[in-house]
Amino acid sequence: MNAAVRAIVRVSIQLGATVYFVKEGYHGLIEGYITKANWYDVSFTLNLGGTIIGTKRCMPFMTKEGRMKATKNMISFGISNLVVIGGDGSLTGANIFREEWPYHITELLKNKEIDEETSKKFAHLNLVGIVGSIDNDFSGTDMTIGADTALHRILEAIDSIVSTAFSHQRTFIMEVMGRNCGYLAVKSALMCEADYLFIREWPQKLDWPDKLCKNVQTARNRGKRLNIIIVSEGAVDLNGNAITSEMVKNVLVTRLNQDARITVLGHVQRGGSPSAFDRILASRMGAHAVFCLLEGTAETEPKVVCLNANTIVHQSLMDCVKSTLEIGKAIEQKDFDRALNLRGQSFIQNLVTYKQMIHQENMHSEGKITLILNIGGSSNGINALMYSIVRATLALNRRVLAAKFSIDGLIKGEVIELHWSSVIGWLNQGGVKLGITRTIPDEEMIEKVAMQMKHFNISACVIAGGTEALKTGIMMYDYRKKYKEFCIPLVVIPVTYSNNVPGTDLSLGSDTALNQIVKLCDIIRQSAEGHKPRVFVVEVLGGLCGYLTSMTAMACGADASYIPEEKFDITDLMDCIYRMVEKFDTKMITRGLVLRSEKASENYTTSFIKKLLTEEGQKSFATRTSILGSIATGGVPSPFDRSFALKEGQLAVEWINNIQDKHPEKMALPSSAVSLGLTRSDFNFTPLDDLRFVNDEKKNNKHHWWLIFRPLLKVLEEPNYWKQCM
Repeated sequence: MNAAVRAIVRVSIQLGATVYFVKEGYHGLIEGYITKANWYDVSFTLNLGGTIIGTKRCMPFMTKEGRMKATKNMISFGISNLVVIGGDGSLTGANIFREEWPYHITELLKNKEIDEETSKKFAHLNLVGIVGSIDNDFSGTDMTIGADTALHRILEAIDSIVSTAFSHQRTFIMEVMGRNCGYLAVKSALMCEADYLFIREWPQKLDWPDKLCKNVQTARNRGKRLNIIIVSEGAVDLNGNAITSEMVKNVLVTRLNQDARITVLGHVQRGGSPSAFDRILASRMGAHAVFCLLEGTAETEPKVVCLNANTIVHQSLMDCVKSTLEIGKAIEQKDFDRALNLRGQSFIQNLVTYKQMIHQENMHSEGKITLILNIGGSSNGINALMYSIVRATLALNRRVLAAKFSIDGLIKGEVIELHWSSVIGWLNQGGVKLGITRTIPDEEMIEKVAMQMKHFNISACVIAGGTEALKTGIMMYDYRKKYKEFCIPLVVIPVTYSNNVPGTDLSLGSDTALNQIVKLCDIIRQSAEGHKPRVFVVEVLGGLCGYLTSMTAMACGADASYIPEEKFDITDLMDCIYRMVEKFDTKMITRGLVLRSEKASENYTTSFIKKLLTEEGQKSFATRTSILGSIATGGVPSPFDRSFALKEGQLAVEWINNIQDKHPEKMALPSSAVSLGLTRSDFNFTPLDDLRFVNDEKKNNKHHWWLIFRPLLKVLEEPNYWKQCM
């Protein structure tokens, strides 16, 4: 929420509007806890959980008298535009307030509490809503503010528990929030390899204790030393009877004599520093809310800001609320199929994927063989991708082979077969379990690769990695005329923290790196607490791609950021210094952050920028540098990357199966050699023949989708940016 508040304040100020905080939610609106906000009031708030302006349940606001008082308080401050950040209850209340606004104005005029001129000036209330809910239970938006952070907290807790459970061969029953929505439960179950899942939208049959015991016992028989059971707090059976964590524990203890423990995560899911995704999403939504308000008229219906296919849009507030309430009604009526359908295709697909990944009956693999190659640099999420490919392939009764250490290992014959038990625990593992190198085969090596593929009878190939993986895939495609071994379904899956592979908006591993960098920048800034004013110049990895730098700048609230895609000169650097000096002279700010991509400029190096800041700003602040390097690529995969990996692996296997079984005539055609990418919110298979410009770095960097965020980034970091543009 703080990121949204920050964006609303700063964009409004840039546009010349006056902004007010309402402290303690609707309670503050009634009691008059309204204060004017300035630019620096929202500094250093992006990393804070909760909301700096407070929130509170308010029964008086549910009465007309309470809303009348709120109206009078708003008018006394000259306010007729309102942004409400909250769930469907808060937004529904806001709409009632808006609908009654003319009535309240009339009553205030009638009681002579306002004059005629004031009644005309404040004749209508402009309202925009932003959804803040960890449950992600609001219709109309792909994601709500807080949901991604809640998943981070849940998986951090599960990952911490797993090591203990593994050592003692225990079973942990994790109870997560979701009284009316199973989103958090489904996503966390999918991303932690849970052995059973209980949610409201997928009510269990009355024989669920038998199925639970069967699944847990089967998993143990296949080599798992621990079991994780996810229980949503709103879980029910087909009769609508509650299924509690205690009931699940009693079944496991009584029937299997297991050492079962319950962990109720509770409000820990709501806490902690927000994830990078949530900070960026909230910033974009907050900015959009301001534009919606300023465009509003007396006839404009209330809007809610939503995320659709990675694009911020606004929709009818009441249409979205009505659709959300329909799901609740379906659940109350025990029409669970309808409730599941109303949740949307994404929710359903996550549930289907979970069932496919976990509950495998036929494990006797035979027939066609898929080879996995990892080529490039180490990037988080690649183990989760291997897990997904293996499980999805085995579900089709086929075999999976993998070359250890990429092309080098394949040529040496270092190839292993992966089974269901081989990938247990890989979902939350960093690094590359199979090993990886950046070797791109030359003409001599490609012949040896073909020989080995013939030797192992390979019928499909998945290549995961960065630009090296894409180049290798293109080379295999080019040599099809010479080696028939390459006339097989071939799919490249981009995996790189740099997010610089053409053909996709996002590469697997980039979200994990972004969160790691954001966390490190938060720590670096915090280190200046209590010291004299300091500016940190932080060098961010990413090669010739400024994605990580730009997204980190938005998530951390950097004062300036320099990337290869945007040329800058000494004038820009001096402008940054002047802004820093002005900022520190307010005596309200003691820390500054400047980000630089590692290859932003050949001459304006990190060292040069540090020396320039030191020389020109020495009277106002001290300067320090930090080069993050490869530390930013470590850690466990983020929830987004785990989910991303599972989806991409499943799609790749489905695509291979479709070519082999339904369209074998396409084996040698360009359409059988592709790269799997995500554009907007849709997964696409792009022929490798269309991605030959991979070697043209200038063309690669020309149309990055995230470059559209750069103006917003500057609006949020430079107080007078809008005026300079006019």
